[in-house]
Amino acid sequence: MPDRRTVLAAGAALATAALAPGRALAAASASGTAETADVIVVGAGLAGLEAALVLAEAGARVLVLEGRERAGGRLWTLDDVPGRPEAGGNGIGSGYARLVDRARSLGLALVDVRERTEFTADSTVIGLRGELIPLARWESHPLNPYSGEMRARPPWSVSFSALRPFNPLPEAAAWRDPAMAVHDRPVAALLLEKGWSADSLRLGFATNPSYANSAHDMSALMWFHIFRNAELMSAAGPGAFAIAGGNQRLPDAMARALGEKVRFGTVVRRIEADDRGVTLLAEDGRSFRAGQVIVTLPASALRLVSFSPALPPLQQEGIDLLPYNRVFQAHFVPRRRFWEEDGLPPSMWTDTLAGRFVALRYGPDRREVTSLVAFVSGFQADRLDRMEPAAATAAILADLARLRPATRGALRPLRTLSWARDPLAGGAYACWAPGQIARFASALPKAAGRIHFAGEHTAEVARGMEGAMESGQRAALEILTA
Repeated sequence: MPDRRTVLAAGAALATAALAPGRALAAASASGTAETADVIVVGAGLAGLEAALVLAEAGARVLVLEGRERAGGRLWTLDDVPGRPEAGGNGIGSGYARLVDRARSLGLALVDVRERTEFTADSTVIGLRGELIPLARWESHPLNPYSGEMRARPPWSVSFSALRPFNPLPEAAAWRDPAMAVHDRPVAALLLEKGWSADSLRLGFATNPSYANSAHDMSALMWFHIFRNAELMSAAGPGAFAIAGGNQRLPDAMARALGEKVRFGTVVRRIEADDRGVTLLAEDGRSFRAGQVIVTLPASALRLVSFSPALPPLQQEGIDLLPYNRVFQAHFVPRRRFWEEDGLPPSMWTDTLAGRFVALRYGPDRREVTSLVAFVSGFQADRLDRMEPAAATAAILADLARLRPATRGALRPLRTLSWARDPLAGGAYACWAPGQIARFASALPKAAGRIHFAGEHTAEVARGMEGAMESGQRAALEILTA
């Protein structure tokens, strides 16, 4: 996959020929009501902004349409919470070469954040079945369902260790290879063959799951790709970083670099292509016209957009069916330092509605708790999403008080956030179900005539924020080399 400099070199050589149809369209439409551009990008997340910048740097007239009133998409720094915690993309690995390159080109600094959200023996206690268990007691505790070396691992790390020894992928890019399709099956099926119990699966994959809801609805092949990608990222060096002032500063700076080319508050509902170009119709009645379009919405939001002509059936199937991880967050500030009252670590990993209850240290003093968040995923997030925000917050506080009485009255609620209930997101990030990678993972990134697709779910090698950047560069290069 080429880096940004390679993309720009190709773009400089090819832009004139590749964008000629778009410029002809713009001239032909000058007297119409539709706003025109060579290329329109739908979505101002990292994928869309990166694609737009690469195209603009190559000389294209670009327009970005974003439904929100801010840039960043599912990357979002909560500037109204003490410490400015991240609601979306948090850590930046050393191997996030595209993201780091773009940040530095815009004059943004990186800061080390390894300690601000880590679960360690000193910072975390386990809360299961109404009991608080210090990490030092976990290996010998009767609620620990594991055996062998897994028994010594904290429950939040089990899912990242369980499948690693069985990884068949020779490299990160091989996960979409048809030869790997045999591994696109439930995690539960693989681990039950290895002697895991139902209790082991539930604790490791259905309690505060990092992906999907349980071991039954996630693909083992997805996990194998996660492992190979992590190895690729870590090969560049250790450490976890963030943009100084919050990761939100990156999409903000990218949007500023594009200037008036970004239209916020523009929700696209229909995309119509013909032999001369593409028309985009917004929810508020406005229309836009371009020679080429890049759509970067997550599949969970793209389901609400109609296409004419219809997309290829397998691509539309992937858009309609690809699941997204549910994440519900409730943010608090401490009224009292309750962890000093009961002598336990401030953070908890629980089987309650509080999920991962994390004491965040986002200030200059890494020892100081700036805020706390109940980070809830999977089935527990489903429960909270069915409640109104105030009721969900009350339910979390009630569960915390039952599990840990010192928290009663010690927490002041600030805000809640549900990625699943966000109509422009529909979830936090893509989670491939068994059989889906083999069936339509390769179909989702394919261009449909003048319509191109990007977003973390279309990335070939990287994942998360770097995957979004990778996909944006790839879609821009598709147009420049058309």
